[in-house]
Formats: sequence, structure tokens, C-alpha cells
Amino acid sequence: MTQKLKVVWICHFSNQEIRDMIPLSKMTIFSYIKRIIGRGKFVYTDFAPWVNNLIKEFENFEDVELHIIAPHSGLKCKTFETKLNGLHYHFFQHDYPFPFDKITYKLYRKKKEKFYRNRKFVKQFIRKIKPDIINLVGTENPYYSITALDIKNIPVYVSAQTVYTNPLRKTYSNSCLQLNWDIELKIHKKEQYYGCQGRMHHDLILKNNPKAIIFKMLFPIEVPKNVNIMPNQFDFVFFAGISKQKGIEDLIEALSMVKEVNHDVSLNIVGGCSDSYMNLLLDKIHDLKLSKNIVFNSYFPLHSDMHQHIVQSRYAVLPVKLDVIPGSIIEAILLDLPVVTYKTSGTPYLNREKESVLISDIGDIQGLATNMLRLLKDENFAKSIARNAKQYVLETFNNANSAKRLLADYKAVINNYHNNTTIPKELLFDLDEFPRY
Repeated sequence: MTQKLKVVWICHFSNQEIRDMIPLSKMTIFSYIKRIIGRGKFVYTDFAPWVNNLIKEFENFEDVELHIIAPHSGLKCKTFETKLNGLHYHFFQHDYPFPFDKITYKLYRKKKEKFYRNRKFVKQFIRKIKPDIINLVGTENPYYSITALDIKNIPVYVSAQTVYTNPLRKTYSNSCLQLNWDIELKIHKKEQYYGCQGRMHHDLILKNNPKAIIFKMLFPIEVPKNVNIMPNQFDFVFFAGISKQKGIEDLIEALSMVKEVNHDVSLNIVGGCSDSYMNLLLDKIHDLKLSKNIVFNSYFPLHSDMHQHIVQSRYAVLPVKLDVIPGSIIEAILLDLPVVTYKTSGTPYLNREKESVLISDIGDIQGLATNMLRLLKDENFAKSIARNAKQYVLETFNNANSAKRLLADYKAVINNYHNNTTIPKELLFDLDEFPRY
């Protein structure tokens, strides 16, 4: 019998299936505090759907023994290990309770916190597993990514969710944490093998590490399931973490321009943010006289519930600035919503064959408004680009193929690491396929 390839993922994710089988606190005290300050009770939610979807694909690989190491908020015990659908899960408590992150993170950051306990747990898991390869999924979250700095004599493949050390972050983002920046830079300088799904990430990683070997990698997409057709209650929907880098401020300004032509235009904003940033947005909305045009909805515990909610809108506006092709755009397309977005290093990729999404330059708020009005004025055109987009996404983003490609990457990395075997060209990032737009 052929020995299975032993793979470890170090990542952060959550889904209902996992939450049903691990011992989680009800967060009673934290919920009580939230109610006192008028923010409702604590609710566990799905996140990182690309990881959840990749898990489903790897459940089909009989020649792989996959171990997933991850922190999970609210874990009652220091560590918890279990097995589900043939995969091995190793969860650990975070260095400090997740619900209090924003308070304790600032305190720890001043003390140059090194997440020693997290690193200890991960090292213990890895010593026991003895993997052939480790896949670090994301370098931007130091509470788990820092553990890569302790790994020796095992090849590490880094999947780029984003690149935190992007100089534009200081322009486009609400905040830029030096700790996150410094740890990602150390990881980039240490590790050799990377998977990227866009040119921006490719170029930034090479800037940090000119010797990096970069593979083409596509995260599995979230394919909406069992979504019922709903009557339209809103013209536009925005769904993402509510932040400057996701373009929410630009969208609000663009909506005020659209309102000059269509007084009753409506926008549904789905997502979460800090109280201070929400107050800033509410002031902006008030000043632009948009209070009757915009509705806010918080995160949904289940990702599928969010899909059911957003189909109550006619169009999606997702003016991202630091992403390549964010999953939210793909999900909107698969929900048959015409999409308005900004020109990132990846969004023009969606228009390679036919016009599929409406794009304006980052910061071109008038262009954003013009594209929104274009959809409102021409329903037939809106339907045609939605059809084009869905056809292209279904043909290009195949979850099974993405997982098979990642597995091929693992095998190539292992052979290159141990035997200096040449990596097949077809696995590497192709600059011709992903030009600078």
C-alpha cells in the first residue's frame, strides 16, 4: 500500500460543522458586556470560506493525510483534537480571548508580544504529526502565522490570502499594524515557496524575497447553494468587512451622485466594523443626506444565510482596493448579481473574454457612480454582463481542479526541497496570464 502524503495546514477558519463538534464556550460574560453597551450578544460566525471549500475538496483525496492546525475562538480547553470525514483537526486556544482582541492586541503589541503559547501548541502538534509539507494559509495574521518562523527541516508552502506588507495599505486601509507588517516580512524572507492568485501578490512577495518560487494558485470559490429567489428590496448591495480598503467610503460618495439622478436609490451594507468607524460612516451618510437610502445589516452566523439575504438586491457594488479578485465578487456573480468594482491587479481578469463586470480606476468615484447608473438605466445590459460573468467564473474557477493543482504544488515543492528537482513550468505563476493591468 502506497504511503499517504502527510500534509499540515496552519490556518484560521470556522464553519457550523466544526462548531457542532468542538467544545465551545457560550461566551455568556462577553455577551452580557455587549448587551450593556448596546451591541447585542456574541454569535459565532462562519469565516474564511476559501479554507472551508478547500477542506471539502481534500476530503476526496485518498492519498493524502491532512492535518489542520488552527486557533478557534471560545475553545473551552487549551487544545482539542478530532477527526471528521477523514481529516484530522487540531485546535488550540488563542493567547488571549478572541472577543477582547481589539483591547488586548494593543496592549500586547506595545510589549512586542510573540504569541509564545500559540507557538508552543503548534510545535507540539507538528512534532507529533511529522508532516511531509506544511501549508501556511495567510501571513497577515500574526497570532498563527508567526508559528512558521519556528519550522525547520520541513518544506513550507505559503498561500497568499493577501500581502500585508503592501505600501498602499497605508493609503487605503483603516489601519496598518506594525506587528503584522514585521512578522509577515520575516516570514517572506524565510520561506521559499508561495502560491498566488494575482499579480499584485506575486510582485509584492518577490519584492520582499527575490528568491521566492511562486506557483499559480486559485482558492476554491464559495458556490451558493439552495438560494431562493427573493423580491428585490434594494438596488445595490455591499457585503464585506466594512473598511476603507474595501471601498465603503467611496461607495457612499458615489451613491450621493447616483441619488442626484435617482432620488430613491437604495443600498444595503452587509458586514461589520468598529463602533468608531461606524460613527464616522454614519456622520458621512448624514452629511450627504443618504440616511433614508442606506440600510446596515451585520454579519450572518452562516455564510449561506448571507447569500439568501443579498439576493434581495439587484446589483452588487464591491469597490475593493487591496484585493486581487475577492471572493465576494465571485459570490455575487454566482448569485446572478451584476457587479461594479474597481480596477485591481485581478478584476480585469474577469473581462478577458467578454465584458463581465463594470470597472473604474481606484479612487474614481465619479466612474463608480457612472457604472452604477449604467446598470440602473439598462436592465438588459445588466443581465447580459451578469450572464457573461457567471459563464466565465464557472469555466475558470473549478474547485476540484484548484485542489488538484495545489496537491501537485505540494509534491513539486517536496521534490525540489529534498532533491532539487526542477518544478514543472505549468505549475508556476505565468506572467503572461496575469499581466500588470
